[in-house]
Amino acid sequence: MEELISKCWQIKNAFNIGIQVLDNQFKTILHISDDHEPLVIIETRKRMYLNLQHALIKADRNSFCYYTDSFQLSYMAVAIQEDELHKGMVVVGPFLNDRVTDNFIWKVMKDNRLENNWLKPLELFYKSLVNLAPSYLAIGDLIVNILVNPHIKSQIITTKNEDEQNWADIQPQEYDQDGMEIKIRYEAEKKLLHFIEIGDKENARKAIFEHAGDFSYRVPGNPLRARKNLTFSGNTMFRIAASKGGVEPQYLHAISEKYALKIEGSVSMSELDALNFSMVDEYCAAVNNFAIKGHSPVVKKALMYINLHFNESINLQSIADEIGFNRTYLAKKFKNEMNLTVIDYIQRKRIDEAIFLIELGRSSITEIGMQVGFSSYNYFCKVFKDIKGMTASEYKGSNQLGNGANA
Repeated sequence: MEELISKCWQIKNAFNIGIQVLDNQFKTILHISDDHEPLVIIETRKRMYLNLQHALIKADRNSFCYYTDSFQLSYMAVAIQEDELHKGMVVVGPFLNDRVTDNFIWKVMKDNRLENNWLKPLELFYKSLVNLAPSYLAIGDLIVNILVNPHIKSQIITTKNEDEQNWADIQPQEYDQDGMEIKIRYEAEKKLLHFIEIGDKENARKAIFEHAGDFSYRVPGNPLRARKNLTFSGNTMFRIAASKGGVEPQYLHAISEKYALKIEGSVSMSELDALNFSMVDEYCAAVNNFAIKGHSPVVKKALMYINLHFNESINLQSIADEIGFNRTYLAKKFKNEMNLTVIDYIQRKRIDEAIFLIELGRSSITEIGMQVGFSSYNYFCKVFKDIKGMTASEYKGSNQLGNGANA
């Protein structure tokens, strides 16, 4: 058992995957994981153990069983045998073999008949998993060899390349831009953050171009990863600037988390460009709409609640109940300060999010309507046309045409 535990930790540390050891009655002997799995995932996994056991009993000793469940989570299992008798199994997983997108998560929710409130927990959970594609077969082979063969404790030795240049002695200008260019870029950064702090979207957007730079050298051979890292940094700086502009932390946290997930899920430079502009727009809007110095307490609370829950089934009454104000009082104050009714504001917020998803180009119009909170496709199309003067399909077509022309 001590040797088996050592091997399991070796697998966990090498591949960053959860691992379980079960006896032949499915009793857990060892469980190594980060313990953040949604309960529905744990219950689904229990149902697969019998299938894994049947497959492994029939297979030869050096086999591993590969299994993918209805949540598109994959597992590998290797039998524990003693004197040719089946004593249990080691289950490695879950891990992913597909890229997680909005479509991916919505399909999982649909296949498992989950309510919309599962979206955020699933996004966070999938983000924490390792994606082994296309190397899972090779890793399965390694796991079999680790578990079946005797464990050998390795020793590490280090050596130094005497000819290697000391990076501590290299000055930034030797591999980056010269000092003047760096100064200009940081001045542009200060301008960009200032415009976000005061909620000036137009000038903030212009400042993005001045602030741009090539940082691909920071992750050699992987420019997309370098750009993602830079966009993550931008998300953090924009959040701090909006905080200085008076936006409360709980709302900024929601914006920051949303974009962190979208940045990591991006697959192209153009997608990261779109996210950069979208982040600036949303942080500026937060300053304009939710700054402490603006709006009465009732309207500020309503705006914050709507912007966090616009994709759910909400209305004037449910918002009033949630924030603890009278419905009539809320409606009157909101209309006076926003020049919009509560329902009109909700619909505009939904359409703004729909436009962002359309421009990303990763979901169908029907899926987008559901994702932003419309229960009916026809009603989504009607509201979209009322607000934008064209249907969602027409907007998608014009956006694709514009992208083609720019290319």
